[in-house]
Amino acid sequence: MNNRARHLALALVVLAASTPLIADDLAGADDILCTAVQATRCEAQGECVTASPWTLNIPQFIEVNLADKKLSTTPASGENRTTPIKNIERADGFIYVQGVEAGRAFSFVIAEETGKASIAVARDGLAVSVFGACTPLPVNP
Repeated sequence: MNNRARHLALALVVLAASTPLIADDLAGADDILCTAVQATRCEAQGECVTASPWTLNIPQFIEVNLADKKLSTTPASGENRTTPIKNIERADGFIYVQGVEAGRAFSFVIAEETGKASIAVARDGLAVSVFGACTPLPVNP
């Protein structure tokens, strides 16, 4: 297991063991790990369901690589999912991440000071909102 995999595994254990929504200062971080805590899925007909993110096919952990402009599932998930980021903006203590892929638009709003995240994904007739927490991934030497 290489250093990056060990650091990622340690970060996953720390995040999974945390009961409250705890996150870290993300100021200046370009490689971030986010975990989904709560998700709500609403259909155009008005039916909404709030559930654990993994029951709604939302990955438990997402790596946000701002430098490479991509979102990825973690290697431990076995899912090997990657999505390009179209727009990144840092302003007033927030990180804004947006993109479009496969008929879906997504938007992340992440507070740099606390790491708390609000995420929305929308496609025709369906919207999903997710609340989560993010922490910086260790920088590789």
